Amino acid sequence: MNLPSDGIQHHTPCDLRRYGERYGIDYRFPSLPPKGLRRVPVLRGRIQEFVPGRGMQVVASDIEVLQRYDSHSRRAAPLSIIVMLEGHAEVGLGSQRLGLAAGTALSVRLNDREGLQAMQPPNQRIRALTLALDASRLTDALGGKRPVANSSLHAWPLPAGLQHMLEHALSSPLAGIAMRLLWEGLALQLLAHGLPPGLMEPASRVSPGERQRLERVRERLQAYPGHPHSLAALAELAAMSPATLRRKFPATYGCSVFDYLREQRLELARARLLQGHTVEQAARCAGYRHASNFTTAFRQRYGYPPSALPRAT
Repeated sequence: MNLPSDGIQHHTPCDLRRYGERYGIDYRFPSLPPKGLRRVPVLRGRIQEFVPGRGMQVVASDIEVLQRYDSHSRRAAPLSIIVMLEGHAEVGLGSQRLGLAAGTALSVRLNDREGLQAMQPPNQRIRALTLALDASRLTDALGGKRPVANSSLHAWPLPAGLQHMLEHALSSPLAGIAMRLLWEGLALQLLAHGLPPGLMEPASRVSPGERQRLERVRERLQAYPGHPHSLAALAELAAMSPATLRRKFPATYGCSVFDYLREQRLELARARLLQGHTVEQAARCAGYRHASNFTTAFRQRYGYPPSALPRAT
């Protein structure tokens, strides 16, 4: 798998804001006047995005910061591991503040109420990468146990050997499956070192009767992925409270109700695309109201946009 790259280029505030729309990040540029927000470069360099394995995404940056910029995430994140290879940044979550310097890593969990804040000072080179795991992959890594829902920051020193392997991988000439295997192995090593303490909730017991009722929900989601399901209606189907369904479904199937639904929707859409449907048609069939949201979810899941999928003729 080749690493897609934007190449060495200048990035303006407008470029960063377009990027932020995809990933749920708000950017501020306190040192720029309003007239400079369209034309003045904020950074220059390479930003690479790739998918090393199921439920994983890596963003690698090698940039020169020309103007200070601040960021604030506004999207829940089951687990992200940020590795700083060169440069420094200030990060915060709630009242907690940390400095992220070269040779250090940060494990971040975010719920939908708290966002990570970061400040990148100017006149420095930053080489960093971020590994993000979706809820399903994180649950698999925890042996099927459900992670806690609170936001947290956990800083830790990057082992010298692992840092050397990451540096080597970023400059590796490998491509295709060899590159994917290399990065999947490195992602698992980062995960082994970066699992924050107190991550797992106690296992939730599921009785045979509850398992049978949960299977009704799973079958409904599998049969009708394009329908607008609600947690309340699915809980009624399972004869449980919404809170109980939210707790018991991951304990049984290893992912949340809506992570399972998203997987079924994307698989349905992928099948439609292979049959020759347009991106818009596949998105509507799978229950997405906006093709742009579908494109983002599809790329995060499969590592390429839906437009790149070969179609039946």
